[in-house]
Amino acid sequence: MKKSILFILALVALSSFRIESKSSRSTDSMEGVFNVKAYHAKGDGTTDDTRAIQAALDAAGKAGGGIVNIPTGQYRINGNLVIPAGVTLQGTFRVPPSDNKKDPQNLCGTVMLAYAGRGKPGDKPFIRLGGNMSTLAGVIITYPDWKQTDVPPIPYPPAVLAEGGIVNVGVIDCCFLNTYEAIRLISAPRHLIRNVYGYPHWRGIYVDACGDVGRIENCHFWPFGVKYKPDDPFCKWTNTHAVAFEFARTDWQYVLNTFCFGYGVGYKFSESEHGSCNGNFLGIGADCCERAVLVEQAQPWGLLITNGEFVGRWSSKEAICIEIGEKVNSKISLTNCAFWGPIARIIVQKGPKAQLTANACHFENWDKAAIQVDEGKAIIQGNTFMKKKLAIIVGPKVVSAIITSNQATDGLNVQNEAGDRTQMGFNELPVIVNK
Repeated sequence: MKKSILFILALVALSSFRIESKSSRSTDSMEGVFNVKAYHAKGDGTTDDTRAIQAALDAAGKAGGGIVNIPTGQYRINGNLVIPAGVTLQGTFRVPPSDNKKDPQNLCGTVMLAYAGRGKPGDKPFIRLGGNMSTLAGVIITYPDWKQTDVPPIPYPPAVLAEGGIVNVGVIDCCFLNTYEAIRLISAPRHLIRNVYGYPHWRGIYVDACGDVGRIENCHFWPFGVKYKPDDPFCKWTNTHAVAFEFARTDWQYVLNTFCFGYGVGYKFSESEHGSCNGNFLGIGADCCERAVLVEQAQPWGLLITNGEFVGRWSSKEAICIEIGEKVNSKISLTNCAFWGPIARIIVQKGPKAQLTANACHFENWDKAAIQVDEGKAIIQGNTFMKKKLAIIVGPKVVSAIITSNQATDGLNVQNEAGDRTQMGFNELPVIVNK
């Protein structure tokens, strides 16, 4: 009888051990879920967790994909990480996190402390999206060695890089504090960047060589983690040199509900060896920027900018909201956009082959002119001009300008130097034409 009872107790103990053993394991490759703590990550802010986190990522990659969870903690990373194909590195956040304004150093949730690459922008990125469908989600990335007294800021490699033709990569629900460059995407089509906050000090997001539709949504670049003052040397440097969003070659880029504050250029459309951009930009905003939108080049299919709000840089004397450069040979369409703040000229078009359309836009205040068209073609219709100032300048080299159905306080004031190549009609009276 005693032997039977002892045997039964032994079976119960063994069964309990197996259950406890299984439940206490932080990783279960059968389910595709891995926990960095099972690979000896500490998250104490002082231990280098690079190898531990990479071991969890590699295990998920070898399993054919999975989710690598990083629990709440401060994870010091002295090296670099690679997220394999089909793997998501997932922190605690399910909304875009930010800093703690009362105590910026006291960050909650999953915080990754980046140390590598200081002064070496050409080195490996902090995190590489290393394969198709690799994703970073739910973390704060910050650089503890950053100092606001370093002007210009010390350069670093990008915090996140995807390149080489990988597809469907993502960065979701993340915050980039004190980063030099947040996200760089080169030949990474069908990317999804969503719910990203931060204050990258040199460049926020860069896209190039994207041959298929990429999506950037709900991004907010604002002075998180910084003691912001317009005349502070560091803030002033960012406000005159940095770029929040830059697009080179990307085919039908979709950008939705994005915002930036305090940059030299809010949205830059550049040209690389791969080409330039065309796309749909809906609900974008740029506040306190020397150039809210700078178009250096665009594809012939054009840039469609709708429901935008743009403000000049505080204290600037020469801020321009939309500058269309001399090399542009594309269509730039602005619909239902609003402009205000310290602005010298709101829209300036310089390109002889460029074509501007401004429709249903609202021009609140400016200094020298609301719209200045030096060359090329322009259609200006259905807008409202709220200042008793010169509203539109049409230069002598303009090929064609159509100005119609606009309303203006005390009448529309136009300086026309293009003669009968400018056609006007149905504008609010009186129309004042200066030659």
